[in-house]
Amino acid sequence: MLPWATLQAMLAGLFAIMLRMPGWQRLVHGLFIPGVALASQAGIAPGWYLAALLLTLALGKNALVERVPLYRSAPRVAESLGRLLDDGATVLEAGCGDGRLALQLAQRRPDVSVIALESAVGSCLLAKWRWLRAGQPSQLAIACRNFWKEDWGGYDAIYVFLSPEPMPRIWRKFVAEGRPGSLLISNTFAVPDVAPDESIPLEGPLQKELLIWRHPHGSR
Repeated sequence: MLPWATLQAMLAGLFAIMLRMPGWQRLVHGLFIPGVALASQAGIAPGWYLAALLLTLALGKNALVERVPLYRSAPRVAESLGRLLDDGATVLEAGCGDGRLALQLAQRRPDVSVIALESAVGSCLLAKWRWLRAGQPSQLAIACRNFWKEDWGGYDAIYVFLSPEPMPRIWRKFVAEGRPGSLLISNTFAVPDVAPDESIPLEGPLQKELLIWRHPHGSR
């Protein structure tokens, strides 16, 4: 069984390279079938597979339904946002993951109000656990709800770290609902055909820069 699984893995990896998929997707395609074969030989109880599936859905639901993987913003992002935001600003983190960035920003800028939204239940519970461990800072609020249903008109800045897939929709929502003079800040992923007003380098291999648009575009 394992030799056939290895052959299938090689073919899957080859097709992933031919389709110019990202490196991590090539790795997943190459390792999936051998992993299944090894797991079937290990005699693992079926309940563990169900538990792994439920955990994956709890943490990474958005990767399946919206093509947005679970990313964690680097500490440099909190530093850059801390210098960028005006005094007393109200910030929405649209898709906060495990809450790491929201907590770092709230600790760095206690004058700033941060609202962090996450629709993946597992990730949101991790974010709330971080908030509890940090002493429940009053300037940070974490909620398990979909940021697409949130009205963006009440925020001075919107921060997103998603993927290329939702960025056109993010831009349309920002233009339609954003407060005049507010900021849209995207970690690494650009809005197609809309040049940012400003960019801040992050100098990371994956998180390259913060892209900043002002609403309405080009004015403050």
